[in-house]
Amino acid sequence: MRHSDGPGVPPTHSAETAVKSAMRRSGRGLTLIELVMGVVILFVLFSISVPGFKVLLRKAQLDAAVRQLTSDIREAQSRATLTGWQYRLIGFDIDSGGLFTNQYRLTARSSAAVAWPADTAGAFQSATQMAGNWVNVNTLYPGVRLDTSDATARFWVIFDSRGAAFQTNSFPVQITHQSGERTCLSVTAAGSVRPVGCP
Repeated sequence: MRHSDGPGVPPTHSAETAVKSAMRRSGRGLTLIELVMGVVILFVLFSISVPGFKVLLRKAQLDAAVRQLTSDIREAQSRATLTGWQYRLIGFDIDSGGLFTNQYRLTARSSAAVAWPADTAGAFQSATQMAGNWVNVNTLYPGVRLDTSDATARFWVIFDSRGAAFQTNSFPVQITHQSGERTCLSVTAAGSVRPVGCP
């Protein structure tokens, strides 16, 4: 014998009514209070995450600048061994106050008997000299600055045809973010680039 929900009401009708009623309740949308609470929760989460994101961004900019300088020093060494020329990475720190403040580039000469290209020379390549483009740290890595280890505004490292760093000036170079985070790079006589403790 089939049960019904009441006199004259078939059992299936009652189930359909319950489902339709539930659908009407679930499809009513959000109230103003629910919307405001959702916005408040999102705002709180955003407020918590922004400082952490800024720290990550500063660290990423500093790390990228360190990788770039390290890579360019190694490139100078590699080119010296491949070409037999002397290669020099030369730069100016943030306090130099000149045209190329907080920038560096590669230059080269075919032998010690040839003068280095002038610092102000544009990028060029000749039979005895080469000057590369300036790497502008100000533009590539905002907030990152190059500082020498002494009062000299210029820094450089020179590699001979064997890849040995036979001359350095104002190393280690300190790469600093305006937030205060920093890394110092040194170059060994064998030409290895390595991070060292900052003075």
